[in-house]
Amino acid sequence: MRWVARFAMAGAMAAALIASGKAEAQVKLAGDPNVSFIFFGTISDGGWNGAQDRARQAVEKRLGLKIPYVQNVPEETEKVKEAIDLFISRGSNIIVGGGWGYSDAFLAEAKEHPDRAFININGASSAPNYESFYGRTYEGWYLAGMAAGAVTKSKVLGMIEAFPLASVIWDLNAFAIGAKAVNPGVVVKAAFINAWNDPVKESQLSKAMIEQGADVIATDMDTPAALIVAEKAGKYSVGFQNDMASAVPNGILTSVVYYWENHLVPATEEIKAGSWKSAGQPLYGIKEKVIDIAPLQHVPADAVARITAARQAIIDGKLSPFDGPVKAQDGTVKVTAGQRLGEADLWKMNYLVDNVQGSMK
Repeated sequence: MRWVARFAMAGAMAAALIASGKAEAQVKLAGDPNVSFIFFGTISDGGWNGAQDRARQAVEKRLGLKIPYVQNVPEETEKVKEAIDLFISRGSNIIVGGGWGYSDAFLAEAKEHPDRAFININGASSAPNYESFYGRTYEGWYLAGMAAGAVTKSKVLGMIEAFPLASVIWDLNAFAIGAKAVNPGVVVKAAFINAWNDPVKESQLSKAMIEQGADVIATDMDTPAALIVAEKAGKYSVGFQNDMASAVPNGILTSVVYYWENHLVPATEEIKAGSWKSAGQPLYGIKEKVIDIAPLQHVPADAVARITAARQAIIDGKLSPFDGPVKAQDGTVKVTAGQRLGEADLWKMNYLVDNVQGSMK
């Protein structure tokens, strides 16, 4: 699968960048800031693209600019380059995108236009004038797992995943570890759809997991389809990317939410001021306010207190979802007691933890 191959390559690149820990040189723009956004889906999707459009609007408001954008640009290098070239021809000098599949195009264009800045959310490449950044989504999923573990009566949770890629797998594993932290014996039934958005399959899997005893359904997808099935069945749910409470108000516990604007707004201001440096491929989490959970609902007060304390411990650096011991499904110790999984190893994650039921196939 092209996505898996690209992700494996990107993981190696990310590990190298993490190891270097060096920011790239400052960028001097040609002219006043002129920002544009490229989306590979529609901004009304309620998920990945919608979260990025929230950030676009925040940048627009802060800089006092009207920011143009284009939707449905496929993850094909030539198509992405065409979109970038069109914006550049219209004067854009800060280009923002959102996809691993944009990485080759963004890198090529960054090299061709050193007097312009490029930012790609969840990209797989970087340059002195080009940054790819992503969120420590696993931090939010650990807290969401604690919420799910606190309310389950069956000790069975369900989680619907996209592709078996490291930045997806770490969500699932963190969710399972968080649930086990508050409720030993909890298991998470998991399934991978091999798509980012497939409401029909999401709904079918949600129904199947509920029939197998799951009383909390979590989605790592772009749509709330699986959660709507859970809501109709009287079960709890956990959303992703945006706060999905409006779609399932009666049973949602929380959502793991992207706040890309909390990095993009200061980054664009720094670019404008001439002080911005590409950080390569950094990860930002709850501490940096790029990832967080939506307000907790239907969660007992004592569990809310534990989740709040855990969130603060993550901010303070005293807790990581992947503090050892961490065991894989086959019993292999992946992180020993007293150790913490580093970023390079996070990008290499290719296993499910011991309380997850399911496979990556």
